[in-house]
Amino acid sequence: MRLVPTLRPLLAAAVLVGTTVMVTATPANAATCPHRDSPKIPAGEANWALTCRQVEGQTALYVDGWVEDTRHDSLCAVVRITPEGRNYPDEVRAACGYGERVQIHKFYQGRSAIVRLASSR
Repeated sequence: MRLVPTLRPLLAAAVLVGTTVMVTATPANAATCPHRDSPKIPAGEANWALTCRQVEGQTALYVDGWVEDTRHDSLCAVVRITPEGRNYPDEVRAACGYGERVQIHKFYQGRSAIVRLASSR
């Protein structure tokens, strides 16, 4: 069966968008400290460590590292952190511009968080 010529570009665009969405974010698994990660995606890379400390009887989770934009495009490399007990992420740091590296230093209450690297405009 042959596709109608006007449907080919639409199908190609849908496949491209689906593929782009799949490769622009790291897996969304909660990490418990201590934990290290060094994810890479086409638009950037990052490195972070999760550590825990007792502060006034509470557990504090520290996320320290960096994010870097590694591609000449109009996208930024972004690190988002969703601490335990929260349903929405903090857009912590964004590196925008090829070669830009931005430091990450955040802390939250608890022992775990979902930390993701993604690309964004």
